[in-house]
Amino acid sequence: MREFDKIRKNILSQEKGTIIKSSYQLRVASGFPNRYEVGIANLGFQTIYRILNQIEGVSCERFFLFDYKPQDKVRTLESGDPLNFFQIISFSVPFELDYLNVLKILKQAKIPLLSKERDENHPFLLAGGVAVTLNPEVMASFFDAIFIGEAEEGIVEVAEIFKKGHDRKRTLQELAKVKGVYVPESYKPIYDEKGFLKEYNIEQGFPSKIENRKADLEKIETYSSIVTPLSHFKDMFIVETERGCAWKCRFCAVGHLYKPFRPHKKEKIIYEIEKYAGGSKSVGLLGSMVSDLPFLEELCCDLYQKGYQIGVSSLRVDKVTPGLLDILIKSGLKTLTLAPEAGTERMWKIIDKRIDREDVLYAARLAREKNLEKLKLYFIIGLPFEKTEDIEGIVDLVKEIHNIFVGTTVSLSNRGEARSSTSLRVYEKKQIILSVNPFVPKAHTPFQWAPMDSEKSLREKLKIISDGVRSLKGVKFEKKSIKEAILQGVLSQGNRKVGMGLYYHIKENLPLTQAFKKAEVDTGFLAFKEKPKDYLFPWEIIEMGIKAESP
Repeated sequence: MREFDKIRKNILSQEKGTIIKSSYQLRVASGFPNRYEVGIANLGFQTIYRILNQIEGVSCERFFLFDYKPQDKVRTLESGDPLNFFQIISFSVPFELDYLNVLKILKQAKIPLLSKERDENHPFLLAGGVAVTLNPEVMASFFDAIFIGEAEEGIVEVAEIFKKGHDRKRTLQELAKVKGVYVPESYKPIYDEKGFLKEYNIEQGFPSKIENRKADLEKIETYSSIVTPLSHFKDMFIVETERGCAWKCRFCAVGHLYKPFRPHKKEKIIYEIEKYAGGSKSVGLLGSMVSDLPFLEELCCDLYQKGYQIGVSSLRVDKVTPGLLDILIKSGLKTLTLAPEAGTERMWKIIDKRIDREDVLYAARLAREKNLEKLKLYFIIGLPFEKTEDIEGIVDLVKEIHNIFVGTTVSLSNRGEARSSTSLRVYEKKQIILSVNPFVPKAHTPFQWAPMDSEKSLREKLKIISDGVRSLKGVKFEKKSIKEAILQGVLSQGNRKVGMGLYYHIKENLPLTQAFKKAEVDTGFLAFKEKPKDYLFPWEIIEMGIKAESP
C-alpha cells in the first residue's frame, strides 16, 4: 500500500490535466491493462476518461497494470481506492495480448473473474477497444457488457442508465438497448461435435446482431487531456486527425473496422490544439493514415508557424513529399517511419497494398537528401501465398534502401584535380531500424480465413532476413516474438472456450498449453488451419456494415 502510494503520488505530481471530482453519484474505475506509460499514451482511453468526468454526477478514475505485492489490492491513481469501491469497472482493450493482463488485474483486485460468479454486491464490468470490437467472444465470459465500435457517444448513454440504479438484470436489459452494446450472457453459443461454433441461442428481446457503432466525429473532440513526461510520447499533446483508412489492405483490420475514412477538418484540429494543449509545444498528429489527409502539409506549416513541434505516425510510402519532410524536419523530425509491409510487386498485389518498388526507394532517397538520422521500416512475414523469393525480396529491398540511405558516393580527385577523379562508396552514421512481424489473421478482413505460417517456417524466414542484412552497417534488426504472435493468432480467432483457457491459466496457474487443453481448445486449428468458407466465426454476432471477401 505504501509503495503504491509513492508510485501514485509521483505519477500525479507530473501529470497536467488530471481530473479529480469530489462530488458524484456514480463512480467508474477506468483501466488500461498494461503499463502506465503505454496506457496514458492511448488516445481512446484518455478520451473516455475525460467524457465520463464531464457527465454530471459521474466520477471516473484510472488504474493500470502495476507490480502489486500479493497482499495488495488494485487501486486507482486519483483516490487510491480499491476497485471494489466503484460501481463500474471498465477496461480499454486495444491489444489481444493484454487479455491476460485483464484477468491478472481482476484476480489481484479480488473480483470474481467470470460474470456469472458476480452478483449485486460486485461492480459491473464493461469493456471496449479495438480488440474486443473485432472479436468480443474470447472475453465474453468475463464482462457484463462489451462496447462494439466507437464509444464516445454511447458511453454517455451507458452512464445515464447506471445512474438510474436499476438492479443487475434490469440494467443489462437497458444496456442491450444502447446501439453498440453487447450483453454476452444473453447469447449462449452452441457448438457442434467438433467443438466448432454452430449457432447462438439468443435470449428473447435481445438483438440478433450487435451493430458496430460509429461516432459522429464533428460532435466529439479527441485529444490527450493529460500530458506527462512519463508517457510513451513524453510531454507531447496528442490530437486525432482522422479515423479509418481508404486503402483497405487485405491483412489490416483498420480499413475494414473504421470504414469509411473520416478526416477531421483542419480548422477543428488547430482549434483543439490551441484550446487544450496548454503550455505544451510538442504536438503529435495521430491517426491510422495521417498521410492521407489532403491538407497535411498545410496543417504542419500552420502549426510550425504557430511555434509547435510536430510529430506524426508512420507515413504511407507514396505520400512522402519534399515539402512535407522539410516542414517536419524543421519541427524536429529525425526518424522517418515507413511500412512497405512486403518486398516484392507480387506480394503488394496479393495484400492489395497499391504501392511499388519505386515508391519505397523514392521515399528513401528523400530521407537521404533531407539528411534524416534514422529510417524505420515495417515488414510482415508469413502472409498468405508468400514464397521464399518474397522473403528474399525483403532482403533485396532493404539492401537497396540501405545503399540509398546509409551509403553515399564521394568524388576523390588526384591531388585535387577534378579531371582524374574516381568514386568511393562510404557509409555515414545513419541507422535503419528493420521491424519484422509475423502475419496474424484479423476478424472482418479478407484474410480472416487464412492460416498463420508455422513456427518453424517463420523462424526460417526470420533467419533469411537476419542473415541477409547482417553485413549491412547501421541496420538494427527488430523481430517480434513468434510465440507471442502465435498466441495472438489464437486469441484473434478464438471463441469463449479460448477465454476459459485464459481463465484456467490465471485462476489455476496452469501453463497455457494445459489450460487450453482443459478448455478443449484446438489451438492448432485456430492458428494454423485455413478456415472453411462456411465456417461460422465467433464474431459473426457483430454487424460491421461490410462484407469481408475471402482471399
